[in-house]
Amino acid sequence: MGPSPPSAAAVGAAVAVVVVAVALCALAAGSPAGGPHMADLSVLLPPRMTKPVEYRLIGGDGCFSWSWDHHDIISVQPEYNDTSRCSTSARLSSIAPYNGRRETSVYATDVISGITIHCKVFVDKISRIRIFHHAVKIDLDEIATLRVHAFDDEENVFSSLVGLQFLWQLIPRMLNNSSHHLVHIPLKETHLSDCSGFCGDMNVRFQLEDKNFGSDLFVVKGIEIGQEVVSAQLFEPQFEHVIDTITLTVAEAMSLEPPSPVLVTVGVLVKFKLRVFRQKVAQALSSFDI
Repeated sequence: MGPSPPSAAAVGAAVAVVVVAVALCALAAGSPAGGPHMADLSVLLPPRMTKPVEYRLIGGDGCFSWSWDHHDIISVQPEYNDTSRCSTSARLSSIAPYNGRRETSVYATDVISGITIHCKVFVDKISRIRIFHHAVKIDLDEIATLRVHAFDDEENVFSSLVGLQFLWQLIPRMLNNSSHHLVHIPLKETHLSDCSGFCGDMNVRFQLEDKNFGSDLFVVKGIEIGQEVVSAQLFEPQFEHVIDTITLTVAEAMSLEPPSPVLVTVGVLVKFKLRVFRQKVAQALSSFDI
């Protein structure tokens, strides 16, 4: 005799398992992390200086309640979705002055699944800073956003410098030339003021500039061909020695027509046109044959 056919109960149980498995796969596919998650599981902040240093901790695929250790080192302020009153992010603030490297933790618990995500927060002093930009050459009339990154003694990069005061300076490259090749553009007058409703970090930077201080962001515009040295100094008590500089070259944006590559036969003359871009408008300078 062959094996007996499976019972109806066994078939039903198998079907139920398959349905649950498919549902879980669909849920995991709909969420990049397969459930509640945090964008950062480790954060490095400087200690409190003139103002607390803030960092926005962002979560996803969950509705979180927040808790943390060592309320004397950091504070956590939940941010809520206007429509669902659900928190998917929180603002961390470093509130204690420097007293050696410190470590604490923030816990984000999803109120639906009960899953708790653990984020470590380290607090340490700044050892050095560096000015970053994607290129050291900018075009005439181009706007460039410079950003300060900071490092600890072990070359770890700080997660945020929002709230720290900086002193920025523009210095002509040639000592005998007093004319500037760059001009500073206030943050409020740039595209950075369009922060899509989450203006916490930018509002802090705006307030610093309103008080004639600089922040970790500095916007410049090329106004004359040449080179200019940009200097950033951490303008906080006991950290005035932390300085960095970068040299930017301002050049005129040019293009040739026809664009390369140009394939020709021997003896053929090709007429090229040289164009420059001024105030975002292309202007023909000259034409020549090759």
